[in-house]
Amino acid sequence: MKKLVLLGIVLRAGILFAQDVSLDKKLGAENALMVEQEIGLYRHDSLQQLVSNIGQKLVSRLTKNPFEFKFFLADSPEPNAFALPGGYIYVTRGILPIVQTEDELAGIIAHEIIHVMQRHSVKQMKKGIVPNLLKIPGNLINTVTGTQLGNVLNAPIELTSKAFIANYSRGHESEADRFGVQLTASAGYNPAALADALNRLSKEIELMTGQAEQHSYFSDHPYTPSRESAIRSSAPKYKPVNPSPIAKSQSQFLSRFNGLCFGNNPQQGVFSNSVFIQPDLGFSWIIPSAWKTINKPTVVAAFAEKGDGLVALRLTDGKKTPHALGEEAKEKAVRTEGTQVLAAHDTTLHSLPAYILRMKTTNGKNEALVELVWLDFKNNVIQLAGMSTLALRNTMHQSVCSFRNSTDQEKEGVLIFEMHIARSGENETLASVSERTQNRLNPEFTSLINNLSHQRSLEKGQAIKVVKARPYRPH
Repeated sequence: MKKLVLLGIVLRAGILFAQDVSLDKKLGAENALMVEQEIGLYRHDSLQQLVSNIGQKLVSRLTKNPFEFKFFLADSPEPNAFALPGGYIYVTRGILPIVQTEDELAGIIAHEIIHVMQRHSVKQMKKGIVPNLLKIPGNLINTVTGTQLGNVLNAPIELTSKAFIANYSRGHESEADRFGVQLTASAGYNPAALADALNRLSKEIELMTGQAEQHSYFSDHPYTPSRESAIRSSAPKYKPVNPSPIAKSQSQFLSRFNGLCFGNNPQQGVFSNSVFIQPDLGFSWIIPSAWKTINKPTVVAAFAEKGDGLVALRLTDGKKTPHALGEEAKEKAVRTEGTQVLAAHDTTLHSLPAYILRMKTTNGKNEALVELVWLDFKNNVIQLAGMSTLALRNTMHQSVCSFRNSTDQEKEGVLIFEMHIARSGENETLASVSERTQNRLNPEFTSLINNLSHQRSLEKGQAIKVVKARPYRPH
């Protein structure tokens, strides 16, 4: 688990024009679409409304605001919040469980608003600090399929969320903290609350990684305890102006968290050992054992650690048949230098109509096999692709051709983990509430998300966050 302490998004490169925010708006709109495609948006009405209302309350305190701010929940289990130029603010569902109060959530959102107002992403680009990971060179797969699928096969690691997250400089983070504290107070919130959220976030990352954050004078990113200290030192200078929280009580605030998906979202499909199961569409796909996996709204993929074998699955737009798509790809392959078509024909895979295209590509002394399959599945056209060295061709081929209907047992075995707000009884502790509610989190995480000791006595009726499991019901 990488450190994700209120980071930002890597953006497509562009030219910076002095104080002209048209670039910010253009970059924001383009990359908002990419976030939706590569990370996904999460629907949870009560939390979406809460985040939007807090965000707009903070924005209303800004002066000379040239942007139209929009607030979203990102469908990621990773604890993070990030901003795009032009006013696109994202809070992941993964950061919400550690949030204890509306003040903390306001502090997180205010921090990101300041990144936008100070144009930090655009300034990073001007300095050439932000790597342009999104412009990966195309390859044979892109040429033959007419898609960007080759980008997945070329650089699967970059297409995980690491490709979208980049550190701001120490100065930019400190500036966002400093002005964020002021903005938070001006909207009636506790200006020191962000420090509490950062402290808990740092502890969560330590629990997930097994490593405490280390201070380094050579790091570009500020040390979290230093940020906490700076926030707590400056916060007393600013008193909350006319406090009027969106949630009228702490109990009402916590009730918004009921039903929040915790961990991986089955709606995007789940990996069970070496099988990928998509319960909404009802299909399963076997990937090679021990290969690393990627699961995005637009593509599911797996790759060998050495990078010498890759497989990927995606939905096409469905406007053309597998035969038509395969024939188009074959014609492109024939005209592609260094490519030899080995086989191209209609077939069936597990009783599903399909078209398969096998190719060999040569680049100097290096040879690779490419295999593409298009198949009809419940009014969808699924495209599977693989690329490997000759040594892994059987492994790659078996995976590409393993697509099938899910069994009832596979579908029934998919669980969704959700947050619920339980109420403590007489003389209960966090441990006894966990046992009574069949809480699926371990004691350390349960204590963290509730900011309570596991053996501490609770008041009767106290609201406690727990995570329960239930069978996933396809949408």
